Amino acid sequence: MPTYDETKDADRKAVKDNKEVFLEAQNIKENVVGLARSIKDNSTDKAHVAADYVRDRMEDWKHSGTDALGRIESRIQAKPAQSVAIAFTAGLLASLLLGRRSS
Repeated sequence: MPTYDETKDADRKAVKDNKEVFLEAQNIKENVVGLARSIKDNSTDKAHVAADYVRDRMEDWKHSGTDALGRIESRIQAKPAQSVAIAFTAGLLASLLLGRRSS
């Protein structure tokens, strides 16, 4: 049977071990929270970069489309009869192709 001093020493050791386990668990918790914040911040930064890239590309496409529309309008104004003939022919071909598919 253990003596009083041995029991007291065992209790102190158990309390010390419990404190160490608690401190280690708290340290792990803080590390996990820090890691989660870091992942969130990194993801947010990457999302902002991606959004900026998409906005820039959309702006480029918008300008490109506006330029192309301006060139088309210039060609139509320069040769209106030819433009009408091309549009009529394209419409006729589309009508023939679409009409045959649905039959």
